[in-house]
Amino acid sequence: MTLAIKKVGVLGSGVMGSGIAAHVASAGCAVELLDIVIDEANPDKLAEGALAGLAKSKPALMMHPSFLKKIRTGNLRDHLDRLADCDWVVEVVKEDLQIKQDLYGRLEAHLKPGAWISSNTSGIPLKMLVDGRSEGFQQRFVITHFFNPVRYLRLLEFVKGDAVPEAEAADFRAWLEEKLGKEVVPAFDSPTFIGNRIGIHGIMSVLHLALAEKIPFEVIDSVLGEAAARAKSASFRTADLAGIDIMAATAKNVYELCPNDEVREAFKFPELLQWMLDNKILGNKTKGGFFKKDKGPDGKKLFLSLDPATKQYKPQEKKDWPLLKELKGVDDPAERVRTLLTSDTEAGRLAWRCVADNLTYAVNRLGEVTDLPLNVDNAIKNGFAFELGPFELWDTLGIARVVARLDFEQRPVPDLVRRMLAQGIEGFYRWQYGVAIAQLDPKTLAYVPILEDKNVIILKREVGKGKVIAENSSAQLIDLGDDVACLQFRTKMNALDDGIVMLMEDTVQKHVPGRFKGLVVGNQGKVFSAGANLVFVVNAAKDKQFDLIEEASRRLQYAARALTYAPFPTVAAPFQLVLGGGCEITLACQRAVGSAETYMGLVEVGVGVIPAGGGCLQMLLRMEEAMKAKGELGPMPKIKAAFQFIGTATVNTSFDEAQRNGYFRRTDVRVMNSAHLLAAAKAEVLKMAADFKPVEPRTFRLPGLGGVAALKSAVKDFQLQGLASEHDAIIMGELAHILCGGDVSPVQEVTEERILELERQAFARLCGYEKTQARMDSILTKGKPLRN
Repeated sequence: MTLAIKKVGVLGSGVMGSGIAAHVASAGCAVELLDIVIDEANPDKLAEGALAGLAKSKPALMMHPSFLKKIRTGNLRDHLDRLADCDWVVEVVKEDLQIKQDLYGRLEAHLKPGAWISSNTSGIPLKMLVDGRSEGFQQRFVITHFFNPVRYLRLLEFVKGDAVPEAEAADFRAWLEEKLGKEVVPAFDSPTFIGNRIGIHGIMSVLHLALAEKIPFEVIDSVLGEAAARAKSASFRTADLAGIDIMAATAKNVYELCPNDEVREAFKFPELLQWMLDNKILGNKTKGGFFKKDKGPDGKKLFLSLDPATKQYKPQEKKDWPLLKELKGVDDPAERVRTLLTSDTEAGRLAWRCVADNLTYAVNRLGEVTDLPLNVDNAIKNGFAFELGPFELWDTLGIARVVARLDFEQRPVPDLVRRMLAQGIEGFYRWQYGVAIAQLDPKTLAYVPILEDKNVIILKREVGKGKVIAENSSAQLIDLGDDVACLQFRTKMNALDDGIVMLMEDTVQKHVPGRFKGLVVGNQGKVFSAGANLVFVVNAAKDKQFDLIEEASRRLQYAARALTYAPFPTVAAPFQLVLGGGCEITLACQRAVGSAETYMGLVEVGVGVIPAGGGCLQMLLRMEEAMKAKGELGPMPKIKAAFQFIGTATVNTSFDEAQRNGYFRRTDVRVMNSAHLLAAAKAEVLKMAADFKPVEPRTFRLPGLGGVAALKSAVKDFQLQGLASEHDAIIMGELAHILCGGDVSPVQEVTEERILELERQAFARLCGYEKTQARMDSILTKGKPLRN
């Protein structure tokens, strides 16, 4: 990638415009956010309001509030001259061709030579947008269709005209992928492109099914969520989240602009949908859509569902389907959805009926919305948070079996699939080691290679190649090439257990020294690590095996400590959930190369204990560095900061927030594209190895019992205000004892080993409390924290 984009103009400050501005600013670019003038007394009112909205958005659209300073507000009447030094201008104004063309005519004279110009439209053809524009304008104009919310959905559909040179378009796509972290999918210039065309068909088709057969919305969602390898929000909750008006607008576009669509009637509004639009029942933003939250007479939350017959909300209907409970224990998405859709149970049959039409619809869109299956799968997975795209699902189920079932049920079968079977073609992909290596070209019925991306390491592929150095049921050590090894966890939610600790010890002591330049601690899946194995802890606590608990804590502490003091570089590659023990392992590594979307924290107080894998020690070290950088010296500033973060179970909601709070150091590296994470971590290991300096042991000066008393006094105030329970105070007392060094003189140096000893002793003591065990049970059985 040779392109450098440092400043971006965003024209339009509505939901999408402000979301794009927030994301681009979070990526480090300066932003000019301009909108129309609606108030002569305050011409910048719309853009200023959007900026104020970004500051309050939940979930946050900015990766950190400090990035707000990168956005300058203005208006489209007075400030088009500000675009003169923008490297990219993205238009996000009203979906009206005349308005867009008029704007392009006004701004073209202000554009920097070579600047990119793009539209976020999803309903107006590109060739109509650039009609009448200069050749230079057309050579730099593309459609960049983001999905909302821009920060959290990775899909970006990219449409270019014939005038745009392919090499330059490829450079722009590479920038969007690397710097904005997007999955950039090439799409044809067709109405609503790929994701919405196929995704909204899926929602509209099940809406018609639900209404025709009087199936409650929540029942359909129960089989179309995680059990079907889709987002937890399934279909109707997804519509509520995105906005029912947004979904309806997309459906209307398809209905009006695609008269030859073979299932056009699926996009036609049923009477209920029109009624919802007319009455502003638009989903979460109006506090009611297909579903609604309320409170019962006892004050407890009620989850209600819209009854199409009465147009009133009623309690949700819950089906006690054993299959869905069984599937919760299946981690592999392909196995999970295959089991669901082939099951001859009520749940399985309903799921199949909801999915079948969309499977055939996706096939029939090839050649219309894009050319190849992988583009469709990437669009659906990254735009709707599915684990498998429709063509991956065809292959998972088996094309011949799907066709046999479609024929039996007298459903239409796509002509392409008939031709594939006639020629003995059994899949849309060729697979190797569980990774697609080639995809079917529907025009030629020949497979075309899927080229490996040098920025993407797929651990499943490396395992298939025989690169495993050592393994057990919980973890693997994998050779990444170039003398770099990777320790991968593979437990449920990548929770730390004895097997992981054992291989971590062996990795540092036996496998890496003398053979590898360094180590990446990295995983692939939904989360980096959700913590430690709580089942072991609570069972041992109930059996009063406190020596066993303390020994397990000691082993985790010293395995983590080995990562810190290893005679070679150790780099953690955290992403998504990095909680409890996962956070401790990350903090213990000499460096972190983390995903921008890293949600990190020491949350142990929520289950009645304190961090016991070196987390208290690491937070003292990190907070000492952070406070020193602020000029706050002495023992108490770092202790207060560590006490607050651990005691409130703070979870940082981005890499940037974690870095500013001291969890990550300034030398740690943020990666915007999560698919590039392991390759970036590997590169960091090699960079460190070129000039490696081992970590030196450190000691502390801590206040001892005087500091403990001060912290306990603060907790007592929280108790008096009703903000902390008696058991909270006990936990906080133990935490204060650890962070202050126990019974130590303020002039005495405290070693790291002493902090670790205090930590594991406190952990074992807290496990003995029935209230702690009750908190653990609540998390394990209900998935909810208990305040007692």
